[in-house]
Amino acid sequence: MSKIRVGIIGTGFGAKVHAPILKEFSEKFDVVAIASVARGDVNKAREDSGVEKVYTDWRTMLANEILDLVIVASAPYLHHDMVVEAFKRGCHVLCEKPMSFNSEQAKAMIQARDEANKLGFITFEYRHLPARRKVRQIMKEGVLGEVLHVKYNAAFPAYQRLITQPSGWLGQKEFAGGMLGAVGSHMIDSLLWWLEDDVVELTANLHTHVKELKVDDDEIEKRTADDSFQLLTTFTKGATSVIDVQFALRHARHQWYLEIYGTEGSLVLENDNKVLLALKDTPLEEVMLETERKIPNHLSDVAKRYYPAYAPFAESLYSAIQNNAYINEYLPTFEDGEKVQNLIDASHVSSDTGKRQYL
Repeated sequence: MSKIRVGIIGTGFGAKVHAPILKEFSEKFDVVAIASVARGDVNKAREDSGVEKVYTDWRTMLANEILDLVIVASAPYLHHDMVVEAFKRGCHVLCEKPMSFNSEQAKAMIQARDEANKLGFITFEYRHLPARRKVRQIMKEGVLGEVLHVKYNAAFPAYQRLITQPSGWLGQKEFAGGMLGAVGSHMIDSLLWWLEDDVVELTANLHTHVKELKVDDDEIEKRTADDSFQLLTTFTKGATSVIDVQFALRHARHQWYLEIYGTEGSLVLENDNKVLLALKDTPLEEVMLETERKIPNHLSDVAKRYYPAYAPFAESLYSAIQNNAYINEYLPTFEDGEKVQNLIDASHVSSDTGKRQYL
């Protein structure tokens, strides 16, 4: 089968993660060009990505290059226009999460995909981690019985970073910044995927602990986006859940911690690398997982962190595009992205108004 010709929009995560990992699959992908959004340093983008052809305008890249797949790795408030234009150019699209600025844009992006008769994917690549795949397998087997409650926590000791480093657009609510979109979107997607259920009620508390940073004597960065949040949800089948994410911490014992309680058993996922299962009145016991892939030593530290999830994600992506079909349950679609976007929107309304939202 022929190689998939890839163009990447975004020289941050796009250059540091997408490009280097896809280049590890050079028999499947040909990353032919990358475009800066903010007209940044071309030489740095070339060095980070390993891609020779660097554009300072994404529209020019789409016009000049013959591409099969466009990866949109810009800030979320920019996704809509880039995705729609890529579809108009006859390309498949892989869009970073969260999918868009709001649900209306997400719907329009799906419509553009359908009109182009192309495929659209969202980067919920963590689905491909062996531990998350095992949770999915256990849930599909139904051994926990009826799910009663889920607790899903994430804690990152990022306080020092928040008080010393600018957050840029990620700290601005008006640019769709915040940890609900950056981290919560992954958690919401996995939860919907594991439970195969939809949220019907939601209460949210989005909070900004570090509201400003003195960048220098003449500049203060004001932050309006959340650096922590809590979601209380109820699902169609009656299960409840609590999602708690904290970034303004000095210390954290567990980075990721999931507990699923059912009528017939319980499941625990620790730090995305350890699954524990207990049925009936037996104690929790560790479950064997697939062996993670060996990470190439020459990758940067940031690319190495994403490789265990992104590598199998890339292989699924390749197969889907070659077959022009959504081939497996591990590959997130635009419909999955829209579901998460709907809950992100409802969370903002709930937090702003103090009222429970019904979906």
